[in-house]
Amino acid sequence: MKKSILIIDDNLTICLMLKSWLVKNNYTVETTSSAKEAKQMVKEYPFDMILSDIRMPDIDGISFLNWVKKYDSDILVIMMTGFAEIDSVVEAMKLGANDYIPKPIDPDVLFCKLEEAFQVQNNIKKNNQFPNNFLMPPGKEYKQILEQLNIHTENKDHILIVGERGTGKSSSVKHVFDKGFHPSKPLVILDASDITKKEYDCEECESKLIENIKVAKGGLFYIREIDKLNKFLQNELIVTLTKQSRDECFTQVILSSQLSLDELQNTLIPKLFYLLKKNIVVLPSLKGRSEVILSFSNHFLNFSNLILNKQLKGIDSELQKELTSYEWPGNIQELKNTILKAALLAEGDYLTIDIAEELFGCIKSERSEINETKTVNIHSLKKENYEKEKICQALAIAKGNKTMAASILNIDRKTLYNKIKLYRVTI
Repeated sequence: MKKSILIIDDNLTICLMLKSWLVKNNYTVETTSSAKEAKQMVKEYPFDMILSDIRMPDIDGISFLNWVKKYDSDILVIMMTGFAEIDSVVEAMKLGANDYIPKPIDPDVLFCKLEEAFQVQNNIKKNNQFPNNFLMPPGKEYKQILEQLNIHTENKDHILIVGERGTGKSSSVKHVFDKGFHPSKPLVILDASDITKKEYDCEECESKLIENIKVAKGGLFYIREIDKLNKFLQNELIVTLTKQSRDECFTQVILSSQLSLDELQNTLIPKLFYLLKKNIVVLPSLKGRSEVILSFSNHFLNFSNLILNKQLKGIDSELQKELTSYEWPGNIQELKNTILKAALLAEGDYLTIDIAEELFGCIKSERSEINETKTVNIHSLKKENYEKEKICQALAIAKGNKTMAASILNIDRKTLYNKIKLYRVTI
């Protein structure tokens, strides 16, 4: 769909020039020389962006910007300014302008700024649609972790995050990125095992690491499974951690591992561990944390309602008891997938213990003889038809997105592709 842009400038020549450029580049464009008229146009049509002069005869651009952001905060605004209006530009950016462009306007600069603004908006919408932010369950433990992350974010510290599988390492990194970086900045994620494969020699490994560091320039570089990085590459990484200037090109680095701190101290070279020692964040497991488990469960139920278009009201008390007594070896990620899949099957208003038992087999409880018989009967269904049906359901819910479907089914993408081929699932 074409993006719609409203141009506001009391100079008719500028309006016509900009409109000509934008129409040729497949934008829908309206123009006006009056901020008062622009307000009426905004009320009548959902513009994607406004290009507004910062000085106008009837209402100044700052006042108009303030009105737009209160009326419809989703409208992007780029202010057009003269050379001597820097103070006004600063004020405009504080009030929510997405960018500014100096006059006389260079078309290449204009289209670059338009593209960047729309890209940032798309990124934000995607993030808001499928939130993966750092959650705050009850208790001091997670509150202290969040405070740690916020301090390291503000200081642009390099961080080492330690936690078992599924404890929220990726969510913590995303929190740091969202809070500390403009959406246009890069977030580069690297699995250390991907650059230390047997078929790669030292030069290839070094080249891949350096390439990723360059791509992350000015943003956030996240390396998972840091314990898999060999000592040679750990030394290369130390250069990035210690030799950077604190300027706009500074790259914050976050490393993570499933190993304990004692194990990491014996795995990492001493200098690297020492550099990160003061900036270590330890994420707890779910085992034995009943309040935390129920808090996460309710959050993931709301998340499931959102993406599955359901209106489930809650989790029954029997299932809550089983959720809190289970050890959750996969921690938060396993809990999320469990609630998501339970919501997928639920037909009533609540998630029940029967739904969990029928699908997952991961919540182990001592059930009555009747329920045990029921479970056996369910699992005696023909495996092929059962799996094929669930794969089709997951693909339909995910609108064909294989990554999301695999998450719903709690299998990796490669396994999903193999099963699609095996069962001849039509996509």
